[in-house]
Amino acid sequence: MIIANPDQNPAFATLMRFYAAETVYLAPGGGDFSVIAETLDADCVLHQPASLPYGGEWRGPEGFRAWMEAFGRVWSHLEVRDPQFFPSGPDVILSRSHVFATARATGKLIDWPLLQFFRIRNDRIAELRPFHWDTATMLPAIGDAK
Repeated sequence: MIIANPDQNPAFATLMRFYAAETVYLAPGGGDFSVIAETLDADCVLHQPASLPYGGEWRGPEGFRAWMEAFGRVWSHLEVRDPQFFPSGPDVILSRSHVFATARATGKLIDWPLLQFFRIRNDRIAELRPFHWDTATMLPAIGDAK
């Protein structure tokens, strides 16, 4: 379900371009990060919970690429289901979804609700802050992944 119209909300259109680029990048044979970098502000920042192996602040497109690599070392499969998008003014989109992921270290499949905050600047993602429902439940599945 989508609760936004890209024709009426430029921030939502930017977010959809980001997701389309991410899909291309993650597809077999699609590993050219430039498709994602083009959707990110030069000074973008991704905030991840410090308790996770890929926690911290990841800055700029290269930081985002490094985070994707770190994230990929932890999870072997990830599926996002039932995304909903809520604009909050001209430059903010909130999303709500449910994540299903398989941990590389243990092979365990876990799931959790996810809320995300996106700030858009100049038609690019400037800030991304995911709110995982309960990172403590993720840690046993992750094992000692680094």
